[in-house]
Amino acid sequence: MPLKRPKAWIAIAVPAFFLLAAGDLALRSRGALLRAEQEESWRDNPGAKKAYFENLYSGKNASGGDAAAESPEAAARAANLKAAELEFRVSESSAKMAYVWYKTAAQDFYLPFNPWADKARARLPAALAAWRAELEAKGVKVEEWMIK
Repeated sequence: MPLKRPKAWIAIAVPAFFLLAAGDLALRSRGALLRAEQEESWRDNPGAKKAYFENLYSGKNASGGDAAAESPEAAARAANLKAAELEFRVSESSAKMAYVWYKTAAQDFYLPFNPWADKARARLPAALAAWRAELEAKGVKVEEWMIK
């Protein structure tokens, strides 16, 4: 059955699609900004980051299943994998991740009149400066192409 008024449906569908796309980008930008702020708070308080990830990985195992029921080797592998992932997550640079998430919110999910992208764009230079300072404190030679 053909549509009775296809031009009317198109006139409704096209703006609705763009509105939904704009809403999606705005929400993604907000999520990236919140993640950047979380990473920034962890940069200033590494103990909170460690406590968060220890709490996250404190369950039976990372997959949610019971690895001990399968075999002792599988349980040992799962425990080793969980410990390695925990160590990686805790040791990962929060300054770098804050910069990456601010950059994502400001550039990848940018839309005009998006307050979260504007907020992220405003905080981006400070996050970059904090990451540079962290790298220089570790003795890593920082060049422009390395951090862009």
